[in-house]
Amino acid sequence: MFVHRIPVFFAAAVGVAAFPAFADTIDPETYSADLAVGESATITKTVVVEASGPSDAVIDVHFLIDTSGSMGGEINAAKDASSDLFASLETTFGDVAASVGVFSEGAFLDDVRPNANVIFGSGLSTNNTTFTDNVNDVSLGVPDGGGDFPESGYTGIALSGDNLDWRAGSNRFMFVFTDASAKGDLAGAQAALAAEDISLVTLAYGDLDTITASYGDPLGGTVFSSSTSAADIIADVTAGITAGFSEYETVTVDDLGLGLPLGIDVSPACTSADIGACVGAEAIGDYDRSEDRAFTFDVTFTRTAEGDAEFFTNALVDGGIVAREFDSFTDGTGPSPVPLPAGFPLLLTAFGGLALLRRRAA
Repeated sequence: MFVHRIPVFFAAAVGVAAFPAFADTIDPETYSADLAVGESATITKTVVVEASGPSDAVIDVHFLIDTSGSMGGEINAAKDASSDLFASLETTFGDVAASVGVFSEGAFLDDVRPNANVIFGSGLSTNNTTFTDNVNDVSLGVPDGGGDFPESGYTGIALSGDNLDWRAGSNRFMFVFTDASAKGDLAGAQAALAAEDISLVTLAYGDLDTITASYGDPLGGTVFSSSTSAADIIADVTAGITAGFSEYETVTVDDLGLGLPLGIDVSPACTSADIGACVGAEAIGDYDRSEDRAFTFDVTFTRTAEGDAEFFTNALVDGGIVAREFDSFTDGTGPSPVPLPAGFPLLLTAFGGLALLRRRAA
């Protein structure tokens, strides 16, 4: 995702129900064909980026928690919110993976101390129970109790961004829970956010101006004045992700390399770009979600090797998946594939998560 410089603003306590149902789309939702080696088929795919936002996005969220001595109530609130927060994000946005890390005076990674940020468990997980257990492993005073006012937030961001195994095509967010200003590796934090296309959101529990000066100004992040209410944490995180989708610069269609190992080359060409311009495979412009916007692409599938092939072709906004189409091909030697019912791709979400290719930075 392109890292937007979102103006800092203060979040009121709003319920999750205040957010509309989301529905970015790619049409058709499924496509199937017989292709012999060397043969090609071209179809038109229409991507609609809706004012309301995505419902089938692939979202990776890392929660980076300040565990210094003054953060006890906030840590307990995060624990109370964790299971409901994960479920709410899945319901609102789609395919969610989440992880948790900690920092205070120092920043550490399990078994690699003191060279990286703590990442409990196996890092990003699509399982609510695993994520909740990881949050519950966070303890006040671990890795240390703090001591001075600035804490090592910059170093935590830098090392989290560099060490997490972000999923291919994910829309990436990092939420920092803190009541103090940041110190440490500012240049590394800036580089990690940019290199991994991470949108930064800070939930502030201390002096808002001071925290904004650390996390909002030099890092281009959004800062929320939050509370220790579990409901408010859920609402603030949802609002932060919603804000991250509010503006965008590129739209395209891509299989993220999933087709080629299966013998299908995928080549998109932009044919219409709403108020922007088509440049090769991409629609490029200064877009926002003030209204629904439609983009069209001619996508050519070329058979490069024999065998059946099934994979997703994705609608990408600023490099992050917002909707998916399921494509299936035979090589012309067997029966034609049976067209899949609309909505069937949603059953195959886990397939997309197996992609090993890292997403290209925008």
